[in-house]
Amino acid sequence: MSLLTLLPEGQSAEVPEGLTLREALARLGAEVLAPCGGEGTCGKCRVQVHEGAVPPLPEESALLKPEQLDQGLRLSCRVRVAGPLRVEIPASSRRPAMRILPGGLSRPVPLDPAVTKQVVHLEPQQLHQPWARLEHLRFSGELRADLRADLDLLRRLPSLLDGEGGTFTAVLREDRLLDVERGDTTGRCFGVALDLGTTTVVASLVDMVSGREVGHAAVVNGQTAYGHDVIARINHTLEEDAGLEELRQAALVSLQEVITQVLERAGVQREEVYEATLVGNSTMMHLFLGISPLSLGQLPYVAMFNDALEMPAHQAGLQLNPAAWLYMLPEIAGFVGADTVGAILATSLDEDEGRIRLMADIGTNCELALRYGKRLLVTSTPAGPAFEGARIACGMYAAPGAIEEVHLDGTVKLKVIGGGPPLGLCGSGLLDAGAELVRCGIVDETGRLLDPEEVEDPVWKERLIEEDEARAFVLAWREGQPPLTLTQRDIRELQLAKGSIRTAIDFLLERTGLKPADLDEICLAGGFGTYLDEHSALRLGLLPAVDPKKIRFVGNGALVGARLALISRDLRQGGALAARQAEHLQLAGTPDFQMRFAESMLFTGGAGSEG
Repeated sequence: MSLLTLLPEGQSAEVPEGLTLREALARLGAEVLAPCGGEGTCGKCRVQVHEGAVPPLPEESALLKPEQLDQGLRLSCRVRVAGPLRVEIPASSRRPAMRILPGGLSRPVPLDPAVTKQVVHLEPQQLHQPWARLEHLRFSGELRADLRADLDLLRRLPSLLDGEGGTFTAVLREDRLLDVERGDTTGRCFGVALDLGTTTVVASLVDMVSGREVGHAAVVNGQTAYGHDVIARINHTLEEDAGLEELRQAALVSLQEVITQVLERAGVQREEVYEATLVGNSTMMHLFLGISPLSLGQLPYVAMFNDALEMPAHQAGLQLNPAAWLYMLPEIAGFVGADTVGAILATSLDEDEGRIRLMADIGTNCELALRYGKRLLVTSTPAGPAFEGARIACGMYAAPGAIEEVHLDGTVKLKVIGGGPPLGLCGSGLLDAGAELVRCGIVDETGRLLDPEEVEDPVWKERLIEEDEARAFVLAWREGQPPLTLTQRDIRELQLAKGSIRTAIDFLLERTGLKPADLDEICLAGGFGTYLDEHSALRLGLLPAVDPKKIRFVGNGALVGARLALISRDLRQGGALAARQAEHLQLAGTPDFQMRFAESMLFTGGAGSEG
C-alpha cells in the first residue's frame, strides 16, 4: 500500500500498489476524464505529479511534449502507483459542469398519467360492514373493483387505517394501490423523466397534476471514466470481471445524482415522486439493468430485449417513493434505442402528418428516423466522439470555457460558453471552425489544411503553424500557454463524423426513392444537434442541400419523449407501436457503403449553405 494525496484538496488515502493512477484517484472519489476509456490514446487524463517517483513511459511521449513531461505531467491511465504520491488534477482533466439541454420542443397531449391521486373520505366501519379495511377504502372512494396492493403496503395499512375514519389520499397506478397517505395530498404528485445519455444524464421533474415541468438538471455520465463511446464500455464488460457491475453502478450513481439535484432545486421531496420514465440508447439500457451488452458488440448487433419494461423503481436501484414505478421506453433494433423512440414521440414522427420529415439525433452515435407516409424508417451510425470534444486536440465538453461558435471575418471571432476566456473547443465550435476554414479557402474540399504559402491573406497565413510536426490553425493565442488550435488531425476526425452521418441520411432517402428536395422538414435533436449552426452544417455537406428554413432544432428530443410518456399513457402505446412498425436499415450490410462513406467525407456543401 502507498499513500496517495490529492492536491490542492489535501485528501489522502492508502491505495494498493500496481493500480493505475486513474484507478487510484477514483478511490479518493476524484474522477479523471478519459474519453478513450483508459486505452492511452486520447491524452486527456493528464495529472501533475508534484512529489513521488513516476518516470515517464515511452508511450506518453507520443501524447505529451518533453517540457510537459519535465513539469511532471503524466497520463493517469498509463502510470502505476509504486510509492507515495502527491498529485494534482488540472482543470482540463476534471469533469466539467455541463450545459443543460432539457428539451424545448413538445406536442400537445391530453394529460393522462399512469399515476394519479384520489381523495377518500372514510367513515368509521360499522358492524353491518364486515368487509376488510382495504375493501372499505375501495368502497368509500369508489375505486376500481380489481384494485390490489403489494405486501409492503398491506403491512403498513393497520397503522394508517385504524378504523377511526378521516380523510385519506389513495395513490393509484391503474389496478395497483401504490400508497395511502393521511389527509388530502392530491396537489402533490410528481414524476421524473430521465435521459441516460452516453455522455450526459438529464432529468426533468414533472408535476403530474398539471403536466408542467417544474425543474431540470444534468450531470456527466459517470461511465465516461470507462470510455467515451459505447464500444469502449462494451469492451470493458468483457475485459474486466467486475466490468458490468462497475458500469451499472456508475450509471445508477449518475441517475441518483441528477435526481437529487432536480429535487433540491424544485423543493420536492423524494417520497413525492411516484413514477419515473427512462430513455437511453440500447447499450445504456442494458448496462443500467446489469444485462450484458455483448450481443450489441458483435454481429449481427442485436439487443437482448426491445420491449418496453416496467418494474418497481427500487428494483432497478432508484431511490424515489418506496412504491414508485419505473417505465423504460421500448427500443427498435440494434443501436436504435429508447432514446430514438423518445425523439420520435417528441417530433410526432409516430404519426403520419402528410409531410416527409427527417429526424437526426446527433451525438457520439447518430440515430435517424424518416417519416414518409405510413412508413417509418430508422437507422443509426457511429458519429464518433469528435462532436463531444474527444479526439480533438483542444476538444472539451459543451461546458463553461468551450468555444461554441467560430467566425472568420478579417479576424477570428469566438463565442465562448459562459463568456470567459476560451479553454477548448466543443462540437458546435468544431463544426463552425471547419466550415469557416473551408469558406475562406484555408481548407480544401478534401479536408487538407493548406500550407501558409498557398494562402494569400496575411492574417490567415500568420495563423497557420506547425504543431507536433503537423499543420494547425490558431483559433486563439494565450499568454504563457500553448495556443488553442484546430489541427489537421482534428479536421480528419470532423470528416469521419460528417461522412458517417451524411452517408446514413443518403441511404435512408435512397431506400424510399426520395431526393433532398422532397424533404419538408429536418428536425435536429441532441446536444450537438441543437447548438450547431445550420449554415455550417450545409456548407460542409453534413446535411443534404435543403432550404435552411426547413431545418428545425428540437432540443433534447429523447428527454421530451420520456416526459411525454410520463404524462400520457396514449403516447406510451404510440411509442410501443412505432417501435414495432419501424423499418430498420442496417448500414453495415449495405452495398457500396465504404465507397459512399469515402465520398461523403469530402467537404462539399450545396444550396442553402451560405448564411
